[in-house]
Amino acid sequence: MAVIEYRAAAPRTTAERPIRIFLNDAPVAVSQGSPYDLAELAVGYLLSEGLIADRERFVEVTADPEAAAVYVASGERAAEGYVPLHRVTSAGCARSALLAAGDGVPAPARLRTEARFDADALLAQMDELCERSPRRNTGECVHGCGLGDGRAGGLLLVREDIGRHNAMDKLIGQAWLDRVAVGDKALFITGRISCEMALKAHRAGCPVLVSRKSATDEAARRAEELGVTLVSHCRDGCLRVLSCPDRIAG
Repeated sequence: MAVIEYRAAAPRTTAERPIRIFLNDAPVAVSQGSPYDLAELAVGYLLSEGLIADRERFVEVTADPEAAAVYVASGERAAEGYVPLHRVTSAGCARSALLAAGDGVPAPARLRTEARFDADALLAQMDELCERSPRRNTGECVHGCGLGDGRAGGLLLVREDIGRHNAMDKLIGQAWLDRVAVGDKALFITGRISCEMALKAHRAGCPVLVSRKSATDEAARRAEELGVTLVSHCRDGCLRVLSCPDRIAG
């Protein structure tokens, strides 16, 4: 016999809002996502899209939670001919401008690092991410993203959002704002890995991307091409290394 929970008795629903992102007062995107950690979301999104990169030229970020809008001020300007895209990106599957690169855009350089990562540490830090995702653990439909060294110690940062891409943008944005170096770190995500997420990890300069879930074939292909170690199905004492396996030991 099925048990029916009506709204009054069921757990609270997950907040989702259209969040407007501006760079130097120009509208860049409207992202469907969770209405918290908006400053980190906007900065991470702009980093992932390649619209900002120089931390020393960053001025400030101002979030207006009531209006679900975020304003980033930077000394960096969009490339000549760039037209800001006032577009809506889905909370489920965003599409990065990195996939729309046209003729004349140079191929991105492969990531290179001397850092090595321990398989047992990756498993432990993935478990920690699941334990430290408060909204996810209370039944909300959100994804968690974490940053760890993949060797010893706990996660350095954890962020959540209804969208996988937004959760990663928030994490990357927070690390950049706090000047946390990610060139020898691993990104952990609770959701599946798509091609765009491998591209985001590369743009952030993070050499390892780990998920509890699966990864697409295009994500694995791009990760190998870009020098990103892609790890899927990281749970229950096992993990699958899909690209650049030389960085994983154990």
